[in-house]
Amino acid sequence: MLRTALKPKWLALLALVVLIIVAFTQLGRWQLGVAQDKARAEEMAKARAQPPVALATLLSPHAPFPAAANARLAIVTGTYAEGQLLIPARLLAGRDGYWLLTPMTESATGVVFPVVRGWLPPAAGGSVPAAPAPPTGETTVVASLAPGESPTTESYPAGQLGSVDLARLVNIWPGAIYNAFGFAQREAPANDPQAADRPGALERIPPPRPDTGLKGRNAAYALQWWVFAAFAFFLWIKMVQQDARQRRDLTLLAPPPGGAPTLTQEP
Repeated sequence: MLRTALKPKWLALLALVVLIIVAFTQLGRWQLGVAQDKARAEEMAKARAQPPVALATLLSPHAPFPAAANARLAIVTGTYAEGQLLIPARLLAGRDGYWLLTPMTESATGVVFPVVRGWLPPAAGGSVPAAPAPPTGETTVVASLAPGESPTTESYPAGQLGSVDLARLVNIWPGAIYNAFGFAQREAPANDPQAADRPGALERIPPPRPDTGLKGRNAAYALQWWVFAAFAFFLWIKMVQQDARQRRDLTLLAPPPGGAPTLTQEP
């Protein structure tokens, strides 16, 4: 079969099959991306449609982050503490800048809730900006929830952290920490929660798109394209095998060297 497969016509057909496989694979990946985007858009719309609820109804201290809490709006009341950190290399509307991460001690539990209060652009000359002080006194925050980020191995100057790595924050901030953090959507004094939001130099960060499952129909289309790609290669193998089998049969039926075989009649 290998000798047959190396013939020019089958090699040329194999090249065409490879192109088909590449095309079908890319089409499958495209459909997979469509499936993910649709699922994320639907989950984000669903999360935004739900009204803010108390943090305690979505999270428990020391408990793992529940998937259903991703991108939900939570209300938390507490006092901002010292230890603000800048998270560099964060984009907002295509601009590079910093997240401002501030610890908030929840009044009801005493557990620390990490709050990304907003986004800051670099200072003049591209230098690190000065972090504005958080509100004093008891504050009520409406925040979009997110799970902790993956750790980074890079080193950063004092006052900066490469990611919202909750395991690192446990060693930086005193006290217990929720297994989540929030993007502040508004802040107000606890005694006047309807007061206007005044972020100052900060720009609020809209809730990020949650990481969700796939949209079934488009995922099935992706699988279909990949099956077509595999079938194209399978079909090429079967055609080569058939050609090799036919040539082998012709060789067996061919007359031996020296002329046609002599037929003898049995007595």
